[in-house]
Amino acid sequence: MKRFFSALSLAMIIMAAVAQSSSHQYITVVAEPDHADWTYHVGEKVHITAYAIKENVLMRNTEIAYSYGPDKLDAIASGTVKTGSDGMAHFTVPGAKEPGFTSVRVKVTHEGRTYSSMTNVAADPLMIQPTTTMPTDFGQYWSESMAKASAIPMMPSLRHSAEESNDRVDVYYVKLQSYKKGNYVYGVLTVPKTPGRKPAILRLPGAAVRSFHGPSELAYHGFIVLEIGVHGIPVDQSPEIYRQLENGALAGYTTIGIDNRDTYYYKRSILGCVRAVDYLCTRDDVDTTRIATYGGSQGGMLSIMTAALSPHVSALFAYFPAFCELTGYYHGRGGGWPHLFRDANEPNLQARMEVSRYYDTVNFARLLRVPGFYAWGYNDPACCPTSTYSAFNVITAPKQLQVGLDTGHWLYPWQVDNAMHWLKQQFHME
Repeated sequence: MKRFFSALSLAMIIMAAVAQSSSHQYITVVAEPDHADWTYHVGEKVHITAYAIKENVLMRNTEIAYSYGPDKLDAIASGTVKTGSDGMAHFTVPGAKEPGFTSVRVKVTHEGRTYSSMTNVAADPLMIQPTTTMPTDFGQYWSESMAKASAIPMMPSLRHSAEESNDRVDVYYVKLQSYKKGNYVYGVLTVPKTPGRKPAILRLPGAAVRSFHGPSELAYHGFIVLEIGVHGIPVDQSPEIYRQLENGALAGYTTIGIDNRDTYYYKRSILGCVRAVDYLCTRDDVDTTRIATYGGSQGGMLSIMTAALSPHVSALFAYFPAFCELTGYYHGRGGGWPHLFRDANEPNLQARMEVSRYYDTVNFARLLRVPGFYAWGYNDPACCPTSTYSAFNVITAPKQLQVGLDTGHWLYPWQVDNAMHWLKQQFHME
Protein backbone atom coordinates (compact mmCIF):
# COMPACT_ATOMS: atom_id res chain seq x y z
CA MET A 1 0.00 0.00 0.00
CA LYS A 2 1.39 3.37 -0.96
CA ARG A 3 1.54 6.07 1.68
CA PHE A 4 2.34 9.65 0.61
CA PHE A 5 4.16 11.78 3.14
CA SER A 6 7.02 14.25 3.09
CA ALA A 7 7.99 17.25 5.19
CA LEU A 8 9.53 18.74 2.06
CA SER A 9 6.45 18.70 -0.11
CA LEU A 10 3.23 20.29 1.05
CA ALA A 11 1.41 18.86 -1.94
CA MET A 12 2.31 15.33 -0.88
CA ILE A 13 1.33 16.04 2.73
CA ILE A 14 -2.06 17.27 1.58
CA MET A 15 -2.54 14.14 -0.50
CA ALA A 16 -1.86 12.06 2.61
CA ALA A 17 -4.30 14.08 4.66
CA VAL A 18 -7.05 13.73 2.10
CA ALA A 19 -6.39 9.99 1.84
CA GLN A 20 -6.97 9.65 5.59
CA SER A 21 -10.36 11.31 5.48
CA SER A 22 -13.48 9.67 4.04
CA SER A 23 -15.24 13.06 4.01
CA HIS A 24 -13.77 16.51 3.49
CA GLN A 25 -13.49 18.80 6.50
CA TYR A 26 -12.71 22.51 6.58
CA ILE A 27 -9.68 21.61 8.69
CA THR A 28 -8.02 18.24 8.20
CA VAL A 29 -6.06 16.96 11.18
CA VAL A 30 -3.54 14.17 10.64
CA ALA A 31 -1.67 11.79 12.93
CA GLU A 32 1.06 10.37 10.68
CA PRO A 33 2.93 7.29 11.95
CA ASP A 34 6.63 6.94 11.19
CA HIS A 35 5.99 3.54 9.58
CA ALA A 36 4.40 3.92 6.16
CA ASP A 37 2.40 0.71 6.62
CA TRP A 38 1.13 1.79 10.09
CA THR A 39 2.40 -1.55 11.40
CA TYR A 40 4.87 -2.21 14.21
CA HIS A 41 6.13 -5.04 16.36
CA VAL A 42 5.03 -5.56 19.95
CA GLY A 43 7.07 -3.25 22.17
CA GLU A 44 8.07 -0.90 19.36
CA LYS A 45 7.41 2.80 19.96
CA VAL A 46 5.27 4.73 17.49
CA HIS A 47 6.52 8.19 16.59
CA ILE A 48 3.69 10.42 15.42
CA THR A 49 3.92 13.58 13.36
CA ALA A 50 0.76 15.64 13.79
CA TYR A 51 -0.36 18.51 11.61
CA ALA A 52 -3.47 20.35 10.51
CA ILE A 53 -4.37 21.76 7.11
CA LYS A 54 -6.84 24.58 6.53
CA GLU A 55 -7.68 25.54 2.97
CA ASN A 56 -4.64 23.62 1.66
CA VAL A 57 -2.25 25.44 4.00
CA LEU A 58 -0.44 23.95 6.99
CA MET A 59 -1.54 25.55 10.25
CA ARG A 60 1.49 26.87 12.11
CA ASN A 61 1.71 27.61 15.84
CA THR A 62 -1.49 25.67 16.38
CA GLU A 63 -2.33 23.48 19.36
CA ILE A 64 -3.24 19.89 18.58
CA ALA A 65 -4.79 17.70 21.27
CA TYR A 66 -4.06 13.99 21.12
CA SER A 67 -5.03 10.81 22.90
CA TYR A 68 -4.38 7.12 22.42
CA GLY A 69 -5.58 3.79 23.73
CA PRO A 70 -6.55 0.25 22.71
CA ASP A 71 -8.81 -0.20 19.68
CA LYS A 72 -12.47 0.61 20.63
CA LEU A 73 -11.61 1.19 24.31
CA ASP A 74 -11.10 4.36 26.34
CA ALA A 75 -7.93 6.38 25.87
CA ILE A 76 -5.17 5.65 28.36
CA ALA A 77 -3.20 8.86 27.78
CA SER A 78 -3.73 12.31 26.34
CA GLY A 79 -1.90 15.58 25.90
CA THR A 80 -1.32 18.54 23.63
CA VAL A 81 1.43 19.55 21.23
CA LYS A 82 1.97 22.73 19.26
CA THR A 83 2.95 22.94 15.63
CA GLY A 84 6.10 24.87 14.86
CA SER A 85 7.09 27.15 12.03
CA ASP A 86 7.09 24.13 9.70
CA GLY A 87 3.53 23.25 10.68
CA MET A 88 4.59 20.01 12.36
CA ALA A 89 4.24 18.68 15.90
CA HIS A 90 5.48 15.40 17.37
CA PHE A 91 4.63 12.94 20.11
CA THR A 92 5.39 9.31 20.89
CA VAL A 93 3.06 6.39 21.64
CA PRO A 94 4.57 3.64 23.82
CA GLY A 95 4.99 0.21 22.28
CA ALA A 96 2.09 -2.21 22.58
CA LYS A 97 2.38 -4.97 25.16
CA GLU A 98 0.66 -7.56 22.96
CA PRO A 99 -0.54 -7.93 19.36
CA GLY A 100 -3.39 -5.59 18.58
CA PHE A 101 -4.31 -2.06 17.55
CA THR A 102 -3.89 1.32 19.20
CA SER A 103 -6.19 4.19 18.26
CA VAL A 104 -4.39 7.52 18.00
CA ARG A 105 -6.77 10.49 17.91
CA VAL A 106 -5.93 14.10 17.16
CA LYS A 107 -8.10 17.18 17.14
CA VAL A 108 -7.95 20.93 16.60
CA THR A 109 -10.44 23.49 17.88
CA HIS A 110 -10.81 26.53 15.65
CA GLU A 111 -13.38 29.31 15.95
CA GLY A 112 -15.56 27.23 18.25
CA ARG A 113 -15.55 24.10 16.09
CA THR A 114 -13.58 20.91 16.64
CA TYR A 115 -12.00 18.91 13.84
CA SER A 116 -10.58 15.47 14.47
CA SER A 117 -9.32 12.24 12.96
CA MET A 118 -8.12 8.82 14.00
CA THR A 119 -5.20 6.65 12.94
CA ASN A 120 -5.15 3.05 14.13
CA VAL A 121 -1.66 1.61 14.30
CA ALA A 122 -1.05 -2.12 14.46
CA ALA A 123 1.29 -4.24 16.53
CA ASP A 124 1.91 -7.62 14.84
CA PRO A 125 -1.70 -7.89 13.57
CA LEU A 126 -1.16 -11.34 12.07
CA MET A 127 -0.44 -12.62 15.57
CA ILE A 128 -3.76 -11.47 17.09
CA GLN A 129 -5.64 -14.43 18.52
CA PRO A 130 -9.34 -14.51 19.47
CA THR A 131 -10.71 -14.66 22.99
CA THR A 132 -13.70 -16.74 21.95
CA THR A 133 -13.43 -20.53 21.84
CA MET A 134 -15.30 -23.08 19.79
CA PRO A 135 -17.85 -25.25 21.65
CA THR A 136 -17.06 -28.95 21.45
CA ASP A 137 -20.43 -29.60 19.78
CA PHE A 138 -20.25 -26.62 17.41
CA GLY A 139 -20.07 -28.70 14.23
CA GLN A 140 -22.69 -31.15 15.46
CA TYR A 141 -25.07 -28.37 16.43
CA TRP A 142 -24.98 -26.73 13.03
CA SER A 143 -25.05 -30.03 11.13
CA GLU A 144 -28.17 -31.09 12.99
CA SER A 145 -29.75 -27.67 12.52
CA MET A 146 -29.13 -27.79 8.78
CA ALA A 147 -30.48 -31.33 8.55
CA LYS A 148 -33.72 -30.30 10.22
CA ALA A 149 -34.02 -27.24 7.99
CA SER A 150 -33.33 -29.23 4.82
CA ALA A 151 -36.35 -31.42 5.58
CA ILE A 152 -38.62 -28.39 5.11
CA PRO A 153 -39.93 -28.18 1.53
CA MET A 154 -38.33 -25.28 -0.35
CA MET A 155 -41.45 -24.37 -2.35
CA PRO A 156 -39.68 -21.78 -4.52
CA SER A 157 -41.76 -18.99 -5.99
CA LEU A 158 -40.49 -16.58 -8.68
CA ARG A 159 -42.06 -13.39 -9.98
CA HIS A 160 -40.54 -11.87 -13.08
CA SER A 161 -39.95 -8.11 -13.01
CA ALA A 162 -40.31 -6.83 -16.56
CA GLU A 163 -39.67 -3.29 -15.37
CA GLU A 164 -36.23 -4.11 -13.93
CA SER A 165 -35.20 -6.59 -16.62
CA ASN A 166 -33.41 -5.41 -19.74
CA ASP A 167 -31.77 -6.74 -22.88
CA ARG A 168 -28.88 -8.21 -20.86
CA VAL A 169 -30.51 -9.65 -17.73
CA ASP A 170 -33.78 -10.92 -16.32
CA VAL A 171 -34.82 -9.95 -12.79
CA TYR A 172 -37.03 -12.05 -10.53
CA TYR A 173 -38.35 -11.69 -6.99
CA VAL A 174 -37.82 -14.96 -5.13
CA LYS A 175 -39.55 -16.56 -2.15
CA LEU A 176 -38.20 -19.74 -0.53
CA GLN A 177 -39.55 -21.63 2.45
CA SER A 178 -36.76 -22.09 4.97
CA TYR A 179 -35.97 -23.23 8.50
CA LYS A 180 -39.55 -23.95 9.55
CA LYS A 181 -42.90 -24.21 7.78
CA GLY A 182 -44.23 -20.75 7.15
CA ASN A 183 -40.78 -19.17 7.45
CA TYR A 184 -39.41 -17.69 4.24
CA VAL A 185 -36.35 -16.20 2.61
CA TYR A 186 -37.02 -13.35 0.18
CA GLY A 187 -34.64 -11.95 -2.39
CA VAL A 188 -33.93 -10.64 -5.86
CA LEU A 189 -32.47 -12.87 -8.55
CA THR A 190 -30.63 -11.41 -11.54
CA VAL A 191 -29.92 -13.82 -14.41
CA PRO A 192 -27.73 -12.90 -17.40
CA LYS A 193 -29.38 -13.73 -20.73
CA THR A 194 -26.24 -15.40 -22.03
CA PRO A 195 -26.68 -19.11 -22.80
CA GLY A 196 -25.30 -22.00 -20.75
CA ARG A 197 -24.55 -22.69 -17.12
CA LYS A 198 -23.07 -19.77 -15.25
CA PRO A 199 -21.30 -19.20 -11.93
CA ALA A 200 -23.47 -17.79 -9.16
CA ILE A 201 -23.07 -15.35 -6.29
CA LEU A 202 -25.16 -15.26 -3.13
CA ARG A 203 -24.96 -11.61 -2.10
CA LEU A 204 -25.63 -11.01 1.58
CA PRO A 205 -26.76 -7.75 3.18
CA GLY A 206 -25.26 -5.42 5.71
CA ALA A 207 -27.20 -4.55 8.83
CA ALA A 208 -30.51 -2.80 8.21
CA VAL A 209 -34.16 -3.41 7.50
CA ARG A 210 -34.67 -2.36 3.92
CA SER A 211 -35.76 -3.23 0.40
CA PHE A 212 -33.72 -4.84 -2.36
CA HIS A 213 -34.04 -4.21 -6.06
CA GLY A 214 -32.56 -5.51 -9.28
CA PRO A 215 -30.71 -5.79 -11.44
CA SER A 216 -27.53 -6.58 -9.52
CA GLU A 217 -24.48 -4.98 -11.11
CA LEU A 218 -22.55 -8.20 -10.43
CA ALA A 219 -24.65 -9.95 -13.06
CA TYR A 220 -23.01 -7.84 -15.75
CA HIS A 221 -19.78 -9.65 -14.92
CA GLY A 222 -21.39 -12.94 -15.97
CA PHE A 223 -22.76 -14.18 -12.63
CA ILE A 224 -26.22 -15.28 -11.67
CA VAL A 225 -26.81 -13.21 -8.53
CA LEU A 226 -29.24 -13.91 -5.71
CA GLU A 227 -29.39 -11.08 -3.19
CA ILE A 228 -31.43 -11.91 -0.11
CA GLY A 229 -32.70 -10.27 3.05
CA VAL A 230 -32.27 -11.91 6.43
CA HIS A 231 -35.45 -10.87 8.23
CA GLY A 232 -37.96 -13.24 6.64
CA ILE A 233 -39.97 -10.37 5.13
CA PRO A 234 -40.61 -9.41 1.48
CA VAL A 235 -37.94 -7.18 0.01
CA ASP A 236 -40.15 -5.09 -2.29
CA GLN A 237 -42.30 -3.18 0.18
CA SER A 238 -42.55 0.58 0.75
CA PRO A 239 -39.82 2.37 2.72
CA GLU A 240 -42.36 3.23 5.41
CA ILE A 241 -42.94 -0.44 6.21
CA TYR A 242 -39.23 -1.02 6.78
CA ARG A 243 -38.96 2.11 8.94
CA GLN A 244 -41.81 0.88 11.12
CA LEU A 245 -40.22 -2.55 11.49
CA GLU A 246 -36.78 -1.12 12.20
CA ASN A 247 -38.21 1.10 14.92
CA GLY A 248 -40.66 -1.50 16.18
CA ALA A 249 -40.64 -5.29 16.00
CA LEU A 250 -37.10 -5.49 14.61
CA ALA A 251 -35.53 -2.77 16.76
CA GLY A 252 -32.36 -4.20 18.27
CA TYR A 253 -32.77 -7.43 16.34
CA THR A 254 -29.13 -8.40 16.98
CA THR A 255 -30.04 -9.32 20.57
CA ILE A 256 -33.49 -10.87 20.03
CA GLY A 257 -33.55 -14.34 21.60
CA ILE A 258 -29.89 -14.22 22.61
CA ASP A 259 -30.49 -16.10 25.88
CA ASN A 260 -30.79 -19.40 24.02
CA ARG A 261 -28.88 -20.70 21.00
CA ASP A 262 -32.06 -22.11 19.47
CA THR A 263 -34.07 -18.90 19.77
CA TYR A 264 -31.36 -16.43 18.76
CA TYR A 265 -32.43 -14.23 15.87
CA TYR A 266 -29.55 -15.14 13.60
CA LYS A 267 -30.22 -18.87 13.59
CA ARG A 268 -33.03 -18.37 11.10
CA SER A 269 -30.89 -15.93 9.10
CA ILE A 270 -27.92 -18.28 8.82
CA LEU A 271 -30.03 -21.27 7.84
CA GLY A 272 -31.84 -19.05 5.34
CA CYS A 273 -28.51 -18.27 3.67
CA VAL A 274 -27.77 -22.00 3.37
CA ARG A 275 -31.25 -22.54 1.91
CA ALA A 276 -30.56 -19.83 -0.68
CA VAL A 277 -27.43 -21.69 -1.82
CA ASP A 278 -29.49 -24.90 -1.99
CA TYR A 279 -31.94 -23.09 -4.25
CA LEU A 280 -29.18 -21.95 -6.59
CA CYS A 281 -28.14 -25.59 -6.89
CA THR A 282 -31.61 -26.52 -8.16
CA ARG A 283 -31.34 -24.21 -11.15
CA ASP A 284 -30.34 -25.66 -14.51
CA ASP A 285 -28.52 -22.46 -15.46
CA VAL A 286 -26.20 -22.49 -12.42
CA ASP A 287 -22.81 -24.19 -12.51
CA THR A 288 -22.96 -25.73 -9.05
CA THR A 289 -19.18 -26.09 -8.90
CA ARG A 290 -18.85 -22.29 -9.02
CA ILE A 291 -20.92 -20.67 -6.29
CA ALA A 292 -19.57 -17.83 -4.13
CA THR A 293 -20.81 -15.85 -1.16
CA TYR A 294 -20.27 -12.09 -1.13
CA GLY A 295 -20.92 -9.40 1.47
CA GLY A 296 -19.67 -6.81 3.91
CA SER A 297 -20.21 -6.13 7.62
CA GLN A 298 -23.24 -8.27 8.54
CA GLY A 299 -23.01 -9.56 4.99
CA GLY A 300 -19.33 -10.38 5.48
CA MET A 301 -20.20 -12.34 8.59
CA LEU A 302 -22.90 -14.26 6.72
CA SER A 303 -20.57 -14.79 3.76
CA ILE A 304 -18.08 -16.58 6.01
CA MET A 305 -20.77 -18.50 7.89
CA THR A 306 -22.52 -19.72 4.76
CA ALA A 307 -19.25 -20.73 3.10
CA ALA A 308 -18.29 -22.65 6.24
CA LEU A 309 -21.60 -24.52 6.45
CA SER A 310 -22.70 -25.15 2.86
CA PRO A 311 -20.82 -27.83 0.91
CA HIS A 312 -21.85 -26.10 -2.33
CA VAL A 313 -19.91 -22.85 -1.79
CA SER A 314 -16.51 -22.88 -3.49
CA ALA A 315 -15.24 -19.31 -2.84
CA LEU A 316 -16.10 -16.23 -0.80
CA PHE A 317 -15.54 -12.51 -0.61
CA ALA A 318 -15.99 -11.01 2.86
CA TYR A 319 -15.18 -7.41 3.67
CA PHE A 320 -14.98 -6.07 7.23
CA PRO A 321 -17.04 -8.98 8.61
CA ALA A 322 -19.19 -8.37 11.68
CA PHE A 323 -19.74 -10.66 14.66
CA CYS A 324 -16.01 -11.33 15.11
CA GLU A 325 -14.77 -11.55 18.69
CA LEU A 326 -18.14 -10.97 20.36
CA THR A 327 -16.57 -11.60 23.78
CA GLY A 328 -13.72 -9.16 23.16
CA TYR A 329 -15.00 -6.41 25.46
CA TYR A 330 -15.50 -8.84 28.31
CA HIS A 331 -11.81 -9.71 28.02
CA GLY A 332 -10.69 -6.09 27.90
CA ARG A 333 -10.19 -5.62 24.18
CA GLY A 334 -12.18 -4.38 21.21
CA GLY A 335 -15.00 -6.53 19.89
CA GLY A 336 -16.77 -6.52 16.54
CA TRP A 337 -20.18 -5.20 15.60
CA PRO A 338 -22.74 -5.22 17.20
CA HIS A 339 -20.44 -4.63 20.20
CA LEU A 340 -22.10 -6.97 22.65
CA PHE A 341 -21.16 -7.61 26.27
CA ARG A 342 -19.66 -4.22 27.06
CA ASP A 343 -21.58 -4.07 30.33
CA ALA A 344 -20.23 -6.50 32.94
CA ASN A 345 -23.56 -6.13 34.80
CA GLU A 346 -25.67 -7.20 31.83
CA PRO A 347 -28.42 -9.64 32.88
CA ASN A 348 -27.69 -13.29 32.14
CA LEU A 349 -24.28 -12.30 30.79
CA GLN A 350 -22.51 -15.64 31.09
CA ALA A 351 -25.34 -17.55 29.39
CA ARG A 352 -25.48 -15.01 26.58
CA MET A 353 -21.74 -15.21 26.01
CA GLU A 354 -22.05 -18.98 25.85
CA VAL A 355 -24.71 -18.61 23.15
CA SER A 356 -22.46 -16.18 21.28
CA ARG A 357 -19.82 -18.90 20.83
CA TYR A 358 -22.22 -20.63 18.41
CA TYR A 359 -22.62 -17.42 16.40
CA ASP A 360 -19.18 -15.82 16.48
CA THR A 361 -17.73 -15.42 13.00
CA VAL A 362 -14.38 -16.55 14.38
CA ASN A 363 -15.66 -20.06 15.02
CA PHE A 364 -17.12 -20.37 11.53
CA ALA A 365 -13.84 -19.06 10.12
CA ARG A 366 -12.09 -21.99 11.78
CA LEU A 367 -14.18 -24.35 9.61
CA LEU A 368 -13.52 -22.73 6.24
CA ARG A 369 -12.11 -25.02 3.58
CA VAL A 370 -12.62 -22.85 0.49
CA PRO A 371 -10.49 -19.95 -0.75
CA GLY A 372 -11.47 -16.47 0.36
CA PHE A 373 -10.73 -12.85 -0.44
CA TYR A 374 -10.95 -10.43 2.48
CA ALA A 375 -10.73 -6.65 2.70
CA TRP A 376 -10.92 -3.99 5.39
CA GLY A 377 -9.08 -1.02 6.84
CA TYR A 378 -7.27 -0.13 10.03
CA ASN A 379 -9.65 2.73 10.83
CA ASP A 380 -12.95 0.84 10.87
CA PRO A 381 -14.95 1.95 13.94
CA ALA A 382 -17.78 -0.57 13.44
CA CYS A 383 -15.95 -3.82 12.69
CA CYS A 384 -12.68 -2.91 14.31
CA PRO A 385 -9.48 -4.51 12.99
CA THR A 386 -8.74 -6.20 16.32
CA SER A 387 -11.90 -8.24 15.71
CA THR A 388 -11.53 -8.92 11.98
CA TYR A 389 -7.90 -10.03 12.31
CA SER A 390 -9.01 -12.38 15.08
CA ALA A 391 -11.12 -14.19 12.49
CA PHE A 392 -8.66 -13.92 9.62
CA ASN A 393 -5.81 -15.37 11.64
CA VAL A 394 -7.62 -18.64 12.44
CA ILE A 395 -8.46 -19.37 8.79
CA THR A 396 -6.44 -22.29 7.44
CA ALA A 397 -8.01 -22.28 3.97
CA PRO A 398 -6.32 -20.29 1.16
CA LYS A 399 -6.83 -16.62 1.91
CA GLN A 400 -5.92 -13.20 0.57
CA LEU A 401 -6.29 -9.92 2.46
CA GLN A 402 -6.14 -6.43 1.03
CA VAL A 403 -5.99 -3.60 3.54
CA GLY A 404 -6.78 0.01 2.75
CA LEU A 405 -5.03 1.47 5.78
CA ASP A 406 -7.10 4.61 6.18
CA THR A 407 -10.48 3.13 5.29
CA GLY A 408 -13.22 3.10 7.87
CA HIS A 409 -16.40 1.10 7.37
CA TRP A 410 -16.02 1.33 3.60
CA LEU A 411 -13.75 0.12 0.82
CA TYR A 412 -11.80 1.80 -1.94
CA PRO A 413 -12.89 0.89 -5.49
CA TRP A 414 -9.56 -0.84 -6.09
CA GLN A 415 -10.27 -3.25 -3.24
CA VAL A 416 -13.61 -4.21 -4.79
CA ASP A 417 -12.09 -4.42 -8.27
CA ASN A 418 -9.30 -6.69 -7.03
CA ALA A 419 -11.82 -8.91 -5.26
CA MET A 420 -13.84 -9.29 -8.46
CA HIS A 421 -10.69 -10.04 -10.45
CA TRP A 422 -9.72 -12.66 -7.85
CA LEU A 423 -13.17 -14.26 -7.95
CA LYS A 424 -13.17 -14.44 -11.74
CA GLN A 425 -9.78 -16.13 -11.59
CA GLN A 426 -11.09 -18.65 -9.07
CA PHE A 427 -13.95 -19.47 -11.44
CA HIS A 428 -11.74 -19.45 -14.57
CA MET A 429 -13.65 -16.55 -16.09
CA GLU A 430 -10.54 -14.65 -17.23
